Amino acid sequence: MGEDLTVSQIFRWASQTEAGRATLAWKLLRHIADNPADTARDAVLGYATRITRTSAVDDTARAFVQMVFSPLFDFLIERVSSQSSVLYVLERYVRRVEWFERGDLYRRYLADRQNGEAVYDLDLRKFLFSEGINMPFSQAKSASGLSDVLTDLDTDDPFIGEVKLFDADGHGKRELATGVNQATQYAQDWNKTTGYLVIINLSGRTLELPTDGPEGAWPPYLDLGGVRVYLIAVRALPTPTASQQGKPRPVPITREDLINPDI
Repeated sequence: MGEDLTVSQIFRWASQTEAGRATLAWKLLRHIADNPADTARDAVLGYATRITRTSAVDDTARAFVQMVFSPLFDFLIERVSSQSSVLYVLERYVRRVEWFERGDLYRRYLADRQNGEAVYDLDLRKFLFSEGINMPFSQAKSASGLSDVLTDLDTDDPFIGEVKLFDADGHGKRELATGVNQATQYAQDWNKTTGYLVIINLSGRTLELPTDGPEGAWPPYLDLGGVRVYLIAVRALPTPTASQQGKPRPVPITREDLINPDI
């Protein structure tokens, strides 16, 4: 990286994608931070001088920031804003089901258990559409197969979401691992860095999900192969009041459970 800064004759991105340029800019920031102040300063000024073709320090520094680091900051702001908006909508969906729709959805599930997953998948789709997320009502084929593709809040970019049932019986940890794997592969197929696994929990027990993020933060997520998969658990089984439920018996689910479908 240091040699590149001192020998490059013109400014040219090595990557043509937004994510690729952001990665290069981030590595450059790390390079500057990891070097002694004098070395980093000389390298940056030498590189920036070639961009502006001027020796004025203020002009070179300003051009360097605008051309190299401003795109990185814009990328991060847009990415964080987009993901936060999607997670906010999904959090509202969790509350909607748990507070208002649990009983009705479960009755529809019991009426057609063979296609029970489709009951919740369609309900999620309808909710997302009502929240302003434009989306197709058919599955889209990627290199890894058929995935549920939902569009982003304000763009036509595909938003990758998978729905899996969990009841600790016919639908267990293995299916959740399959869902994580599918979300990861589909996101990679669509050149996305984020996927979502919505877990319809019909076990009547709380799920203790693993996370690669801060302990206790919602939602938990796993970072796999350059893709962050958020785990959105929905308590979908109608249950007695808290005073009638007895002692809590959470279901522990490990990271290994979710990344290895053969366990």
